[in-house]
Amino acid sequence: MNDSDEEEAAKVTWGRAAALCEDFQIYNFLERPMLPKLELERGWRKPEQGSVKINFDANTMGRKMCFGLVARDHDGFVLGGRADVLKKNVQAEWAELHALEESISFAVTKNWDKLIFESDCVSLINQLNKAKVDRSTMGYRIREILIRLEQCCNFSFSFVWAPRCCNKVAGLLCSWANEQSCITNFDMDYPSVIHDVILKYAIL
Repeated sequence: MNDSDEEEAAKVTWGRAAALCEDFQIYNFLERPMLPKLELERGWRKPEQGSVKINFDANTMGRKMCFGLVARDHDGFVLGGRADVLKKNVQAEWAELHALEESISFAVTKNWDKLIFESDCVSLINQLNKAKVDRSTMGYRIREILIRLEQCCNFSFSFVWAPRCCNKVAGLLCSWANEQSCITNFDMDYPSVIHDVILKYAIL
């Protein structure tokens, strides 16, 4: 290898190192940065006018599962919800699917025209939006749910993923149901455990 080849190889190595530094944003953690990175808090987003958004969440604990769901309008006002603990030994993704079914059952009792079902379970939302190509047991169950939705429900609907920080109310209801070992259905008189978070995003 001559000098020009060595120089070219060094340039390539340096370029790769610079790219890695940029991609992974390598910092010196021993020193406080001169310009601290701003932390922007993300939160629940209000749906468009005329829509109702139902956030749902679920959790598993041994042979039990709990779920929580809450429906809000375009102003961020609570229209109702549900929380429960069930004796079901299921995996987390199946628990999330059960929470969705509870959300659908809840919505069917209302006269809403346009619904958004929102969850932080990315795998479930992906399967809901690509149900025709999923041949798994869960995929089959999801197709059954979608067929029932299309045949029996008189509202339009969509399935949306949101990060966990945007699904706090449903998560709080889920944890509250587990701690209290209770079942609750509510309309506008929602449990006090979610009051502060509801109020925060209603005024944004």
